Amino acid sequence: MRIGRRTALSGLLAASSAHAQAPDLRFLARRAAIWLAPLHAMYLRRHRDIVERGHKLNRLIREQPAPDGSLRATAWLDLSGEPMFVTLPRMNDTPYSAVLVDPFQRTLAEMRGPAPRPWMVGGPAWDGVAESGLDAIRAPCRSPWLRYVLDDATDAARALLLETPDEHNQRRTLEMQELMRYRTDLPPEPVADWLPPRPADPFDLFDTALAMLGECRLGSNDMQMVEELAPLRLRPGRRFDARAFGDAERQSMLQGIADAQPQIAAAKAFLN
Repeated sequence: MRIGRRTALSGLLAASSAHAQAPDLRFLARRAAIWLAPLHAMYLRRHRDIVERGHKLNRLIREQPAPDGSLRATAWLDLSGEPMFVTLPRMNDTPYSAVLVDPFQRTLAEMRGPAPRPWMVGGPAWDGVAESGLDAIRAPCRSPWLRYVLDDATDAARALLLETPDEHNQRRTLEMQELMRYRTDLPPEPVADWLPPRPADPFDLFDTALAMLGECRLGSNDMQMVEELAPLRLRPGRRFDARAFGDAERQSMLQGIADAQPQIAAAKAFLN
């Protein structure tokens, strides 16, 4: 059977067009790794703090005073249900920094001034209204990170106060002898069930970051990024399936992840 010249040319053009439209997986993997690196680093830090070190969610963990005399503390919040209260007493001239950070390492809120207003921090599912005298902080994620630095550790008596609604209720009841609208029985301690990281597997960057991404309410820019990276089959909250790609495709993605290592290192440095 003879194939006509026009038919042969059509076949070559179709093959050439398909090749030209094939996604550059190395380029996309590099973009994805840079975009997901902050979430990957946050997942590793949270897993280390909560699972490996046994720290509690919604509890402020103080570190040893730094050589410069400052007091540092951090907390991982669990906002999957009720909101949390964050309070600083009047600080006068004592320098401090209290910052709430989302999984992308973006600042959600920061306390400033000698008499900072307390926060009532709620997660994506919270649609309540802050009490009078409090600032409502609506986090787009279930697990933001709180960083606190007080320049003078000798002034630790005025450190940050982190409370569940029940603890906040009990303290206010004792201090002001007033009833609050929240229950007074202590809630069960949140339990972390996150999968352990696999540091020897470069694709673990995608796996852990997607797990953290699944806890977030994505804005338009992040949703657009998910769409642009569609050839990588990255689905928020789902495991990354490297087996869905051929050997050559996986190698291209691994090269892209390797290309992103300088930016990945910068994301990890933020959490130290």
